[in-house]
Amino acid sequence: MIVALIELSLDSPAPPEAATPPPASFYRRAGLALTVVLVLALGGAAPVSSMLWSRLGGVPLPAGGDFQVTTDRIFTMDLDASPRVLTAWQSDPVRRLWSIEATGSGDPFLVRDATADLVLVQQGSSISVLDGRTGNLRWTSDVPVQRLTGTVGVVRKETFRPGTEYDPESGDPGRLYGVFGDSLHTEPALSTELRGVELATGRPLWSFKVPGSAFTAWPDEPGSAFAVLSAQKLTLISAETGRVVRERTVPRIDGQGPAMGEVVDNMVMVHYGAFGAGGKVVAYALDTLDERWHQDQPDPSGNPAACYGVSCTVTRDNLVVLDVDTGEPKWQASGPDILSFGPASVLEVRNLTTPVRSVSLGTGQTVADLDGWRDYYQVRGEPAVLLSRPQDTRTTAFGVLRAGRTAVQPLGVLPANVLQCQAAPGTVVCQTFEQLEVWSYRG
Repeated sequence: MIVALIELSLDSPAPPEAATPPPASFYRRAGLALTVVLVLALGGAAPVSSMLWSRLGGVPLPAGGDFQVTTDRIFTMDLDASPRVLTAWQSDPVRRLWSIEATGSGDPFLVRDATADLVLVQQGSSISVLDGRTGNLRWTSDVPVQRLTGTVGVVRKETFRPGTEYDPESGDPGRLYGVFGDSLHTEPALSTELRGVELATGRPLWSFKVPGSAFTAWPDEPGSAFAVLSAQKLTLISAETGRVVRERTVPRIDGQGPAMGEVVDNMVMVHYGAFGAGGKVVAYALDTLDERWHQDQPDPSGNPAACYGVSCTVTRDNLVVLDVDTGEPKWQASGPDILSFGPASVLEVRNLTTPVRSVSLGTGQTVADLDGWRDYYQVRGEPAVLLSRPQDTRTTAFGVLRAGRTAVQPLGVLPANVLQCQAAPGTVVCQTFEQLEVWSYRG
């Protein structure tokens, strides 16, 4: 699936002391008896739980700090330190790898992307590319860098007319431009340049320039091409060479050019009209850029429901899932938000935090009921979600649901209340009041 980045988070008393220690054979008999009792009472849950859910260790997190989890790394940010500090940890086994100090005070300060070899750290609008094993600086960019493949990234440079900077103190309404710059602007860019770079060194590889502002859509997993939508054209660009793979003009409708673009599955969706309002949407096939369908979408009139990675229509009162190939209505969602969840299902959630159910993308029928689970966390890079709920005032229960499964696989219990969690394949990291707890899971 490809998604768009649009640019224009038992207490018990101690037993009495024994007069004399019992013989060793007593412990063997007692241990065997206790094991039998546990198996009978818990239905074998104790051995299964230890196989599915086990603690890897703890990671200190400073007060006021934050963290991010990637496939095999944990990054902690000490945001109150001066200068701020980023520390990389290995998750299994848990151990500190390296730390660096921020070179500036701009926000945000976070890991934008990471592989075993490279870490992209954003500080304000600039990017520092670090060696993933040592934390040593490789190179820096004064504008954000997006990874396209394992070795190629892209930077974008927008040029605006002087005097169009937005004054945030004014509170003036209207659309703003320049999301990735140091300041916002009240007019679209005069031009947008995309430059391909070698990720390891920053060496320039290619350049592609369009007039005005542009929207870009990247694959979930870095691949060989990406889409660029400008006011005049829709273009498919080779990530490796910058070569134009395919291109077509896009029409103006009612005197206006496209307002935004996104890629859903195998379609490029070009939207007209103001963001969050109704308007025309035109779908183009990603492989050929041929127009497949178009329709007028109604004004949602303040309905907060939204779709992520799924084609849908939001009306005043409901949310209707569309067939991405034809634009025809499929079914009506019962929850306020839906998210793509694997190739043939979606996840319905409330307020983007509380899971409701997983649903067949084709029919709208419930696949797995998630009633009773309070929070969910997308597993990075996998069609799965980690689910949690307070078990009592001092413990939190966890389960995992994989796309297409009809039931949640219970995992085990973390003996603490959690503030937030993040998950990677086989690993979950949760913030408690004391530290970060790192657990492994199977399921």
